[in-house]
Amino acid sequence: MNRDNLTKIIFPVAILACFIVGYWTSLHNLLLRWNNGDDNYCYLIIPLFFYLCWEKRGDFRYHEFSWNPWGIVSAALSAGLILMGERGSAETLVYLGIWGCLTSFIFTIYGARTKILLFPLLILMFIVPLPPFISNMLTFKFKMIASTLSVDMLRFVGVSVVQEGNIIDLGIDRLQVADACSGLRYFMPMILMGLLIGYFFSKGWWRKLTLLILIVPLAILINTIRVFAAGMFTVTGHPELSQNLFHDFSGWIAFMIAGIILAAVAFLLKKVGPSTTVIHKQDPGGRPVGLCQPLLLSMFLCAIFLFGGMAMSRGASVANAPPRQSFESFPIRIGLWEGTRSYLSEEILASLWADDYVSATYRTTHSLDTINLLIPFYAYQGTRHTAHAPQSCLLGGGWTLLSSYQFPIKVANDREIKVMFMALEKGDQKLLGSYFFFQRGRVIVSPWMNKFYLLWDALTRKRTDGALVRVELLMAGDRTSEEAQTELASFLAQLWQILPAYVPE
Repeated sequence: MNRDNLTKIIFPVAILACFIVGYWTSLHNLLLRWNNGDDNYCYLIIPLFFYLCWEKRGDFRYHEFSWNPWGIVSAALSAGLILMGERGSAETLVYLGIWGCLTSFIFTIYGARTKILLFPLLILMFIVPLPPFISNMLTFKFKMIASTLSVDMLRFVGVSVVQEGNIIDLGIDRLQVADACSGLRYFMPMILMGLLIGYFFSKGWWRKLTLLILIVPLAILINTIRVFAAGMFTVTGHPELSQNLFHDFSGWIAFMIAGIILAAVAFLLKKVGPSTTVIHKQDPGGRPVGLCQPLLLSMFLCAIFLFGGMAMSRGASVANAPPRQSFESFPIRIGLWEGTRSYLSEEILASLWADDYVSATYRTTHSLDTINLLIPFYAYQGTRHTAHAPQSCLLGGGWTLLSSYQFPIKVANDREIKVMFMALEKGDQKLLGSYFFFQRGRVIVSPWMNKFYLLWDALTRKRTDGALVRVELLMAGDRTSEEAQTELASFLAQLWQILPAYVPE
């Protein structure tokens, strides 16, 4: 095999092999995220990326390389982003780092010519699913908007309906606008589709921008019509047409209609304003290089990817966490409150990722209020094995968030902690929720600061154990918000005296 073949084939293949070996665990976790219903579209991105690259084969000579040493810098920064994401339990940073590594690899072997592949690389970024907090926020908002608009449409056609959050009561049946019906499942694929339609069929930035602006109202509209149709099927005696296979088929039909609408808008926009002609510059191809430069750059990239992968496996360890008591011995009596243990389903446990947990319901004779307690503990934390803020769990199911605020609680003569309180309601029911991260002696209410301290303690203390403390008070009918706040704060102060034995500092 001559030197040209080594430059053209062996070096890039070796770099990719080292990338896959070094970050195999991260790539595997990325595939697991793609299995989520809202992220299934990600499976289409890789073949779509290769098609877009193949589509430029007339302008880009892929077999000619222009090795550029600046790709090493971006590869190192991307590897650092993966490490930070893993240590701080921020999956999105990990996956952005993966995209950065792939982009750096392409820039290293093609140099400035990579600008011809900017659009395929933009599409490749869609391998990164939405961050969970953005996904949960959009899911909730889309779900509530679709519920409200569909209820208005049902009332307009004469259907008597009552709405409680995302629950639609039709009298003969109740529909729940679940997360899968939020419209988010179409949102990212529709953005992708809008970009592709704009790329192939629209010239001029304002036409492309118009298509993207239409996506949000279009996603809400088609999902509203879908929920409205489900309600109509139910009241006309055909509820089976809004369930299972028919439900999934209606989603596919709605997505296809959205695509047709976007294509029609693109066609109409072509008739508006002056047309532009894009002049394609011929790719100059790669410049001749010797064997030394490709060899050195390949060695550097391989070292970055392999050592980056090794660094992820040499961080915080369960062995570094202090000893603790199991939640099996957690007391069922806290002050005047008597508790009843409960156990979570396998499905909920799988999504919680906890190594140990306690779940209990507390009642007392001096109050009609009910307190629900959930404390998941994590012996270590990393991507897909970490505590997360419970807002998305509390929202939905008919509950509406009224306010959220930090509330100070005196837990000892010389100690005061701040806890996040959330006031919610559903019909006549009122709920006062609270939570805080109890992580290696720190009380944290900000998910962002929790991620920061996970990264910091992984690097400085070699441990990331911790827990999420979640307590919710279901208020009795005559209870005021101030009284509920005082009672919940009192319970949390008593709970604090018990926690250190089960969540070590």
